[in-house]
Amino acid sequence: MLKVGNQIINLNAIAYVDLVAKRSYVVKGDDLGVRIYLLCSDREGNLCSLFFCGDDAVYLRKYFQAVGELCGGVESVKKC
Repeated sequence: MLKVGNQIINLNAIAYVDLVAKRSYVVKGDDLGVRIYLLCSDREGNLCSLFFCGDDAVYLRKYFQAVGELCGGVESVKKC
């Protein structure tokens, strides 16, 4: 379990994490934060997600980057 602010997140429920995410895909110039996608979907079939900004986002970036290093490193994969 991971506590961020007043939320507790089950790490087993995470599908993937976007470390540099926008709050909204529609608005330009949006603040960047961290978005955690969960292993559940909404009515349209999209993965449910949680968005964090500010100090919470900084904490989550450091946490997931440190966990990646402990698990053998994080490799960047170039998208086609």
